[in-house]
Amino acid sequence: MPDMSSNQARDQRYDDFLELAAKWEGFWGLYHHGWLLHTSNGQTFCPIFSSREDAQSWGASIQTNHVPVPITLIDAIEHIVPDWRENGVMAGVSPTPALAPVMVTPGDLSADLLGALKTAMAKQFGRT
Repeated sequence: MPDMSSNQARDQRYDDFLELAAKWEGFWGLYHHGWLLHTSNGQTFCPIFSSREDAQSWGASIQTNHVPVPITLIDAIEHIVPDWRENGVMAGVSPTPALAPVMVTPGDLSADLLGALKTAMAKQFGRT
């Protein structure tokens, strides 16, 4: 489960993100000579989004030169998430100009993405 920055019920934005990331086998981050890292309440996070438009909107709201770039699930799980884990970076899922991100540990994100992908594949191809 995600380690949400406030002690509220699980945020629907995280479930929606997982579903769309599994369906499209990827998600979006903001990139310009490296992935954008941001800090909230003393915690460094990499903002990630289920759509290019959401990434672009949030990037514009914080006035960054970073641009939306797709991240495949394979690249995320094999390269990006391990780097976050090593450097103490959380995933900041679906921040908006009005809402803080859903903060998720790299390990939880990886496990949840794999679980969502298995569910999506079972729906599409049926159980074998």
